[in-house]
Amino acid sequence: MSDDIYNLFTRFQTPNPDIGPRERVPMLAQEQAWARERAAMHRFSWIVVLVPPLCLGPVLPGIAFLLGLLVYQGLSAPGVDLDRIVGDSLGWLVLATLLFMAAWVLHNYLRDKRDPTKRYWQSMPDQGLVELEHHTLVSGICLWSNDYDPDCNTLMQWSDGKVKYVQDSGVSQWILAKTAAGHWLVLKEEFSGDFSYGRVGQMPAPDKRLQPLQHLAIAFAPGTNLQLGRRFDGAPMPLVETPYWLSADELKRLDEAAHHWNFLPPNRYGVVNAEDAAWVQRLLNRAQASVGPVGAVERSEAAIFPRHLSHK
Repeated sequence: MSDDIYNLFTRFQTPNPDIGPRERVPMLAQEQAWARERAAMHRFSWIVVLVPPLCLGPVLPGIAFLLGLLVYQGLSAPGVDLDRIVGDSLGWLVLATLLFMAAWVLHNYLRDKRDPTKRYWQSMPDQGLVELEHHTLVSGICLWSNDYDPDCNTLMQWSDGKVKYVQDSGVSQWILAKTAAGHWLVLKEEFSGDFSYGRVGQMPAPDKRLQPLQHLAIAFAPGTNLQLGRRFDGAPMPLVETPYWLSADELKRLDEAAHHWNFLPPNRYGVVNAEDAAWVQRLLNRAQASVGPVGAVERSEAAIFPRHLSHK
């Protein structure tokens, strides 16, 4: 089913009965902060309710009335005096305009007050609950991308107990992990800093990079696939670091396959579908080839692809 961008965004932010039951647990402080940031996009706004009727309402009825008169004149009464009709109808036109504007304002008010997405986000952060989806990560490989957007050049990051806006470097770390269930799971970490427009950016220091542990619980806004946080536990996951930088086409394809934003069930957050698994395997083969000599590649393959999970 195809959706325009707005409808897809709205459906993604609204509880979906097609999402199966998940474990509900109390929010962490960081997750609640992210929930409040998301909820801010769905607040009731009198500006949204009043501006369209007040800006367009005074002219639309008059335009419709004049067009109707012109059509009537052209089809039925070529000699009709339009000036006289407009003058005689001015009072009724003003009344119709006021009623039209009032009805439009009332419609917008009821629409937004009854909107299920807005009602959900008004109460969700204060309920203090998230849903967890658990994954066991067997091994993974790290890739990089540099995709600076001058029209959206800030990041929201958790720092010093609050969500802050910082300069976006455009550099992202992509970790493609194999799970115990045999799926590819895609994790993405974005970094602040100076930006560049080239394909290759500046990698962050090793201690700033995402270092996943083997047990991952992804925290979602209840009933949705909107991620609010990641909870890691256990031993470090075996991870192959590569210097591979994604091309623009590779980044677009991987971003779509990762299911991080604006997707619908049965797709799952971060989980690569079967139809994209072969392409992901070819991408990883190219990334592994950038690691070094054949021996290093073979050791990397042995680390990331245990024999019982290999697709070869």
